[in-house]
Amino acid sequence: MLNKSTLSTLCQNAINASIEAGHLIQSQVDQPHDLQDKQGGYSRAYQVVTEVDFKAQELILKHLRPGIAQYDLGLLTEEAADDQTRLHKDYFWCIDPLDGTLPFTEQRPGYAVSIALISQSGDPLIGVVYIPDEDECYSAIKGEGVVLNGQPFKLGNSSDDKVFHIYMDSSMQSADYFNAFTEQMKQWAKAENYREVVYLIGFGAVRNALSVLSHANACYVKFPRPQTGGGSIWDFAATRLIFEELGLPVSNMRGEKLHLNTPETTFMNRQGVVYATSEVIAEMVMELKL
Repeated sequence: MLNKSTLSTLCQNAINASIEAGHLIQSQVDQPHDLQDKQGGYSRAYQVVTEVDFKAQELILKHLRPGIAQYDLGLLTEEAADDQTRLHKDYFWCIDPLDGTLPFTEQRPGYAVSIALISQSGDPLIGVVYIPDEDECYSAIKGEGVVLNGQPFKLGNSSDDKVFHIYMDSSMQSADYFNAFTEQMKQWAKAENYREVVYLIGFGAVRNALSVLSHANACYVKFPRPQTGGGSIWDFAATRLIFEELGLPVSNMRGEKLHLNTPETTFMNRQGVVYATSEVIAEMVMELKL
């Protein structure tokens, strides 16, 4: 077991790593990028990668390698092959050096750095997210709440309490259930006396989840699908802990804990995900007939 002091040290290492990687990313946002393709996933957003992804990953590993050696930690990072250490070590670092590569290359918001420490059982103990274009660093240690830029983070009061915000991936618009989904959202929102439903599309998964926190009534949803993809462990690891520490709903589409260490695959397509500002919203999404 890692004690409280060790977790605090490891968390600070991850914070430092995320900020340095984020500064590199932001310094390159207005530069031309050679887009490379990688295997896996069913959407263009998942398949695109740049040299900045790899450079950010190396910066992060520079900060984390000493702790990996000292505490015998495993490693899972997006831009390297899964070496399966996550299945044999008690804990492993889970890294997405640049989530939202597509919005990054298009010079629009939606990208972030995400780092989490996960137990072999698939539960996060540390979660760190840095948003380069906002210079915001969220961090959480299990049982100790959420910190934003060094200060305790509390959910604020939102003035848009009669608007329902739905965050989703752009690929969802082409899904065969999309029209049924929007129609059911419209009917539910009307029954709940919302003034309107706003759909927000185009962010990476990490930024989608954190953006839910900006609203009184919001969710981020990904429905299960058979195709390989649906995001990977590193897309949801840090934000799962942040939501849990805030006491907000985060689960798969069956209402179970998002499992972050499935042996067969890093992909989450068979689980689906839901992040929400209330249990009422989360349960409504999970009960949809699509």
